[in-house]
Amino acid sequence: MVLLCGALAADASRALHTAARRTDLRTGPSKEHNRVTVLPSGIRLWATGWQNGWYKVELSRLLNAWVHESDVTALDRSLPKPGPVDITDISCRGADAGTVASVYMGSNRPWRVRQEVSPPALKLDIFGARLKRYGVRQLPSDQCTWAAVPRQVADDWVEITFSLLHHQQRGWQVGFRDNQMQLLIRSGYDGTSMAGKFIIVDPGHGGPDSGAVGPTGLKEKAANLAIAIRLGELLTSAGARVRLLRTSDRSVGAAWVGKRGELEARLSASENQGADLFLSIHNNAVGGGNAATAFGTETYYWTPMSILPARILQNHLCAAQGTKNRFVSWRPFYVLRQTDVPRVLVECAYVSNPYEEARLRDPQFHERSARALFDGIGEYFRIAAAR
Repeated sequence: MVLLCGALAADASRALHTAARRTDLRTGPSKEHNRVTVLPSGIRLWATGWQNGWYKVELSRLLNAWVHESDVTALDRSLPKPGPVDITDISCRGADAGTVASVYMGSNRPWRVRQEVSPPALKLDIFGARLKRYGVRQLPSDQCTWAAVPRQVADDWVEITFSLLHHQQRGWQVGFRDNQMQLLIRSGYDGTSMAGKFIIVDPGHGGPDSGAVGPTGLKEKAANLAIAIRLGELLTSAGARVRLLRTSDRSVGAAWVGKRGELEARLSASENQGADLFLSIHNNAVGGGNAATAFGTETYYWTPMSILPARILQNHLCAAQGTKNRFVSWRPFYVLRQTDVPRVLVECAYVSNPYEEARLRDPQFHERSARALFDGIGEYFRIAAAR
């Protein structure tokens, strides 16, 4: 039974609009609960309950989620609950960036995309929808999918499975225009060479945000930038197109609006740019443990397509730096939470460890770290381009 605080059950049943640029829908009424999906602004939801500042929303009669009241606008209670929208056509056609799957429907509805690695596939869930046409028109220009199969999961939930031709995915985007939900499936990597690849490098922290500070005062932001600049030089010399989110000791956002605002600025500056890889460079710090005994290298990812580059970069860093190979881990870091490109965050060493702090002051260590990342990126493209 849901405990309603500050609102009656009847009052909680109402239409909502997502208002935030990125609205998290979660499995429970707290930020500690896992995400069900992330939606842009302007998506209609239907609330059925309320608890401590969280609305319970019905995505389907089989699936509920929770959204924080600060991320939505509550609409007039007289608005009725919308019925399922009809999907009248589904087609896949080629585009410069890959394949565009168009789902023809009268109005927008909440969605979720799930990625599968083996075999490679994307599953598009559309909530509050029903199929009027069960087939999919796959046009000759479609270069990314070998099959697209829709099914009616429930009377208000449609799942479309796109089986992919390329084993290493490069990302996807969802949008809505002209009564169509459009899923852009980015094409696979073309060629193993570094030449022509577009890589976005994010030197962590900067400006007012120093990041971690070592026992003798080394600021993480300085080490991050030194490694990133050298990596950018190596990539450029190999023919890659490189964008560094910062090239000096500054924040990425136009003005310092706090750490959350700065993270949003970094994500906004890097998303939907058509990149081949996003890499955020950091150095670590111990939390509540012993700074003298915490050392080594860690690498993080969020989307399944980012596991391969994460593991490759971790191995190259540890081998070149001579650091302890701690682990590769899934983590919902803010700059990783986008699906447009494989995104990886590396923690090269521990700035909080006295020995590793001393190494992070050494330009030769910066060189080894940058070359390790360069070599790892090269290996990733060679593996990713293989069919």
